[in-house]
Amino acid sequence: MLLFLLLCCGGLGLTYTTPLLGDFRPWVPGEPVPIFHLLTGHSEVRLDDSGEISRVDAADVLAVDDDDSAEEVPEGPQLPVRAPARATPLEDGQLLTAFFEDLAMVETEEPGRIVRVLHWGDSTIAGDGLTRTVRRRLQERFGDGGPGFVPVHTDPRWQLRPGILRIQDGEWTTYNITHGGAEGKHYGLAGNFSVASAEEESRATLGGVKRGRKRQKLRSFDTHFRKTPEGGTLKLLARGGGRTVATAAEKPVDRFVKVTSERGSRTFSVRAMGDGPVQVYGVALETAGPGVTWEPFGVAGSSVGSLLSRQGSGHLKRQVKRRGPSLIVYQTGGNELTYPMLHSGEGEGYERAYTRAMSRLRAGAPDAPCLMIGPLDKGTRERGRVLSKPQLARMYEVQRRTAKNIGCAFWDARAVMGGDGGFSRWMNFKPKLASTDLLHLTLDGLELIGQSLADALMLEYDLWREANPEVEWVPVDVDDVSKAPSKRRAAQPWEVWQPPADRAAESVIEDGPEAEL
Repeated sequence: MLLFLLLCCGGLGLTYTTPLLGDFRPWVPGEPVPIFHLLTGHSEVRLDDSGEISRVDAADVLAVDDDDSAEEVPEGPQLPVRAPARATPLEDGQLLTAFFEDLAMVETEEPGRIVRVLHWGDSTIAGDGLTRTVRRRLQERFGDGGPGFVPVHTDPRWQLRPGILRIQDGEWTTYNITHGGAEGKHYGLAGNFSVASAEEESRATLGGVKRGRKRQKLRSFDTHFRKTPEGGTLKLLARGGGRTVATAAEKPVDRFVKVTSERGSRTFSVRAMGDGPVQVYGVALETAGPGVTWEPFGVAGSSVGSLLSRQGSGHLKRQVKRRGPSLIVYQTGGNELTYPMLHSGEGEGYERAYTRAMSRLRAGAPDAPCLMIGPLDKGTRERGRVLSKPQLARMYEVQRRTAKNIGCAFWDARAVMGGDGGFSRWMNFKPKLASTDLLHLTLDGLELIGQSLADALMLEYDLWREANPEVEWVPVDVDDVSKAPSKRRAAQPWEVWQPPADRAAESVIEDGPEAEL
């Protein structure tokens, strides 16, 4: 027994004298003393869903607080308390004034006004969990503008949009900015585009979300596609009519065709006739308005690098310009934590890359405000404990600095999770809010982040509304020439807008301008 104890002590001693054995040290300074801490500590060992054993401190075990008592709340708009989320306001939210002005026009029911928000991101956005919540909150208050832009086909491993109708027939080949494969730098708004078979008919049927037992009626269907020298025939069909488009051209070129159904259509068909390949980026689905869209363009695994290397600046500019957004949102970071340029010097290389990416997204809508969102907390296992990845602090420094330099508002999504250690706390919440992969949140967690982002936006808007009560849409009295149209109504003045006529539905088609690459 004495010999055995001496051998054990000698082996343990080697872990402290040999750097290669450092991972096997039973104790390092700063940790509780083995065995003794069990008598005085408040931690427990758990087996998680992935089969790994972790030590959980009592401070990281969260539960729902049933205490209804609340501190006295000051007057005026306030951020709601959504434990365990931390109420986190926007930083430099006043930079979103132009977006708030557009929301005011919708809230005061300007006919036909659609306020569009384009939200790019990685896997946090790819499943529409976070963005779906924000979209629902805004549409409940300001009106439903429709699903917005959706690809005709996606690979569900990398991109999802639950709730909308999307049925494919025939053969579609889809590419995205994470994995590449396209001939050229053109992946459309959603970082995803599809090619229909050149030899057989292929069809995609799209529709909005269900309202009760039926899907919502949509009025506008704007198809983004690409003409090529070998392109085939494309048929676009909605209730009341359609359009046949030849996608062959001498040079590759981005084109747009808008179909408008006056009485509304619950579905829209995109059909390639099989007489040549047809390349389609997607279709923007909108209601008659007024209302809001919040359009998620997330691809799992994407990053600043994939955006810069695979999206042509001219192509992306044309796609964004066609949508005419009121707000541009960008949210990546998790896939960039190991970038060498983030950790070199003060992160100037990463800052330059992030600035270039935002410039590319904003080029098509230079007057639209922008919102940058930092990444969620990410976990790493270290000696049986789940800790936050240390690179996140550096990333937040650089992203905040970039947002200030280019004039974007900023939102700290990691602060909502409680900052450092947030992933561990959310993973041990009941019900679980974070996944055991230490990278992603559960659907409940994404819902909570979405609610918190909507809270921050609504608070900033309400504060702006209190300071600007006079901003509203007012119809012009055409008999009083002294009353000029509102500047914020320039795109759709009352003088030219007419309510839909009571007649049979018909489709109005508008061709977008050709733009050569």
